[in-house]
Amino acid sequence: MPSTTYTFIIQLVIYPMNQVASKLMMGIAMLFTLLATAQDTFSDTFSSSSYGNNNGTQNFSGNWTEVNDDNSPNSGRIEINSNALEFNNLDNRSISRGLDLNGAASAVLTLDYNRTSGNESLLVQLFDGSTYNTIATLAGTGSVNYNLSVSEISSSSAIRFITGSGNWGGSETIYVDNVLFTAVFDTTDTDGDGVYDSTDLDDDNDGMTDEEEYCTSANATFLVSADVGTRSVVVNHTDTGYLRLDFSSMDNSFQLDINGTTVHPSVLEFENGALGGGEEYFLFQSDGAFISSPWVANSNGLPRLRLIVDANGQVNLYGTRTTSSTILEPMAAQFGTPFNTITWVPGNPNVFTLTNQSGPGPEGFSGNLFASAICDTDGDGISNELDLDSDNDGIYDIVEAGVLNETGVSDANNDGVIDGAISGSGANGLFNSIEDNDTAYAIPSYSIFDSDSDGTYDAFVLDSDADSCFDVRESGFTDDNNDGLLGPLPVTVDANGVVTSGSDGYTTPDDNDNNATYDYREAGSAPSISAQPTNITTCPDCVVNMSVTAVGDTFQWQLFNGTTWDDLSDTGIYSGTTTNTLTITNPTAAANNTQYRVQIVNLGFVCDDTISNVAFLYTQVDNVITNRGITYRVNKN
Repeated sequence: MPSTTYTFIIQLVIYPMNQVASKLMMGIAMLFTLLATAQDTFSDTFSSSSYGNNNGTQNFSGNWTEVNDDNSPNSGRIEINSNALEFNNLDNRSISRGLDLNGAASAVLTLDYNRTSGNESLLVQLFDGSTYNTIATLAGTGSVNYNLSVSEISSSSAIRFITGSGNWGGSETIYVDNVLFTAVFDTTDTDGDGVYDSTDLDDDNDGMTDEEEYCTSANATFLVSADVGTRSVVVNHTDTGYLRLDFSSMDNSFQLDINGTTVHPSVLEFENGALGGGEEYFLFQSDGAFISSPWVANSNGLPRLRLIVDANGQVNLYGTRTTSSTILEPMAAQFGTPFNTITWVPGNPNVFTLTNQSGPGPEGFSGNLFASAICDTDGDGISNELDLDSDNDGIYDIVEAGVLNETGVSDANNDGVIDGAISGSGANGLFNSIEDNDTAYAIPSYSIFDSDSDGTYDAFVLDSDADSCFDVRESGFTDDNNDGLLGPLPVTVDANGVVTSGSDGYTTPDDNDNNATYDYREAGSAPSISAQPTNITTCPDCVVNMSVTAVGDTFQWQLFNGTTWDDLSDTGIYSGTTTNTLTITNPTAAANNTQYRVQIVNLGFVCDDTISNVAFLYTQVDNVITNRGITYRVNKN
């Protein structure tokens, strides 16, 4: 049937939140970052017959090491010949070499190959800290250009060549030459946990991943499965600097175009046997296996596929192997074709076109697209992923995120950083107790608080529960000018984004109603009165009650002294002064025409109380006076 294209447009324009000062500070920071980075190379051109050649600016960690051969560059099935690494009749043999890429923000592997005889293949594999993953299959003549994933960049990085097929004949030969790793190093480690910011999932150790501290996000709903041909979804987003694309189901291929550049030269195909023109299979790196039934959602909520374009424009793909898998694993093109690099332009609009290709049966996908940018919510010059108080309300992000509720997580010294994070964050920089695994594609094991469910985390808003009472006040802190920020203006902060111009803050927030939920997280309101106190007439030496019907936590009756209102206490003629009913016992004639009211407070809502209407107390004497058997009637007034 002819191919039909359906396009659905979702328009989203989000204005940058950063202030001019923030932009300037970030620009300066970027300048220093550029000055602090350097490009280094690890290279072997096989120009001499030695397994210890180092032709780059940096040395490999050691020599080439053979397995199941004679470990000599001059003889055996693997050797250096004609200024290239020769593989002949390779069955069950391999050779590897290590290099230290710790601190590299990115790294690219390039090499050339030439099969001079036979039809066998050779695998190129990279070590990710636990296993070797195939990133290219060499057959014929060509070259490899591969962007290393975060997990492949470490102090134990390594490359291995191993047979990709069996039954090599005696004359079958492949040559490899010009093995080159080009790495850009950035030694910035903001939180001092030994993991450079370039590979650290949580740069400030506050328990929120850097991705979760980005802002200005866009989301799109994708296409359900249907046998209607090629279809696409278009999403527009301004000021993008990071992209995560999660598929809860995939049937069975897609391509993503960003501003005219596709993320990969080929369409990404995931169903075995469904390969079409211009497509390439994407398989798990560790063993080359296909993803199982990608059109069926994972039973535990993880995406079946996750594609990330990071702040550097590097693309990585991950998948859940089965419908019950609990971790994401790296995936790559079957023949090692690298992803394209995306160029982000800060402040500019971006167009994302997600296409689902026509196939032999129904097609479709579901999930969401998360587009965002590094930002500075409070405009204090420190971007959120480095800021311990991203909204300057006097409450640490570690508190507003809710991570302190997780087992094994604490901040006993009250510095806004997880205790023990320096030694307990592993290789990816995220605290071990709050992740599913210690990899670059780890998923946090808890959900960040969004108290009012408006799609923005509590750490980035000044009124988390949307009750029109700022968090800073509900926490018991001082807000001198009622702007939601801690202390007076101008606000000053330290290098970690913590407000230094306030008189308080950064202690345990109030929970005045003692229900184990901080007041700033639960929406409150002023008390409501359904029946106001009324005027009462009584006589001296009588007992009278003045009542209010209201919903509130505390009551305080007050007496007007002619100028101001005084709080009453249970002394003299008064009792019940802190209840909904004021009792007045034996008032004197002097109490005539006195004014009363009651102040009612909800403990969980400090921004407003409720004052009742004024009620008057009138006293009058009896209009009959008896003395020694003689009765006189007098005017009661």
